[in-house]
Amino acid sequence: MNTATERVLVLLVPGLFGPARRSADDAHPPMLAKWLARAEPAQPGLPPGLEAAVFKLFGIEAAADADLPVAAVTRVLDMGVIDKGWWLRADPVHLQPERDRLILSDNHALQLSPGDAEALAAEILETFAADGWVLKAARPGRWYLKPPRAARIVTTPLPQIVGRDIHPHLPQGKDGKAWHTVLNEIQILLHSAKTNAEREARGQLPVNSLWFWGSGRLPALPPVHWAHVWSQEPASLALARLSQTPASGVPESFGDWHREARAPGSHLMVLDQARAAVRYGQEDVWREFMQALERDWLVPLWRAVKDKTVERAELHDETGRGLVLTARYARRWWRRGGRWLT
Repeated sequence: MNTATERVLVLLVPGLFGPARRSADDAHPPMLAKWLARAEPAQPGLPPGLEAAVFKLFGIEAAADADLPVAAVTRVLDMGVIDKGWWLRADPVHLQPERDRLILSDNHALQLSPGDAEALAAEILETFAADGWVLKAARPGRWYLKPPRAARIVTTPLPQIVGRDIHPHLPQGKDGKAWHTVLNEIQILLHSAKTNAEREARGQLPVNSLWFWGSGRLPALPPVHWAHVWSQEPASLALARLSQTPASGVPESFGDWHREARAPGSHLMVLDQARAAVRYGQEDVWREFMQALERDWLVPLWRAVKDKTVERAELHDETGRGLVLTARYARRWWRRGGRWLT
């Protein structure tokens, strides 16, 4: 339990260990290697997946046969209103045929403009609106679908499918087959969409499918213990808003955070700037991020914990692994080698 004056910093860093094709023999950056050697594993760890980890940090876990309601939550951030209805993320994607597979790319590759996103959503709704469907392109890469009735499906989060074949990850559950049919109908509409023809004429990838995920209604939030959330990641910002937790963008460095974070208690920092680079195997971009992470966060945070100006620090990635650092752990100079291995 924190005292009234203690500050704890929890860093959530998806992609901490880089693209999958990175060589296992590559050395960890020096300060990360020191964390691995001296810190203790977090017990219990977080669930795998960035969204699942963020929800867990706010005290919410998915049932075994249901999605985390990412759509209903992030819609609050993107649309600015609370709706207690059943929503589904229906994010625009590009599917690339590869033999008998369809490989998915998200908006990082599409680079949709707001105008293109709104036009494509409108073209889809020309067919579905009469049946009571609602589709909102709230952000170019984040779309929201509300069907006439809630669906009994279990889906796979979009970030887990980038660069992979979609077939094993299509909606499952009692209504799964019906939603495969809906997806096929939307793909046919997108194939002949005027906006896609214009994009291809400009040398841009067409949006040839949507990805359904994150279905459900707004969850009941338990009491939240965060003093402040620092993030640009939508789920964490939306949950901060719903829980009435103060939230800000990510500071440039630990030094900036240390000057700005005046409130005692536990602070959550989500550093997801390298998430797309890891999904797309952009190793140079990831290495640049890691250099900045070491210089601007891990090194000064280590010193602050050792000097007890920060009582405790935690470092988590998106795979469910986590480390806890205290001043006592930081002084264990005799410990060598990483204990939290990839």
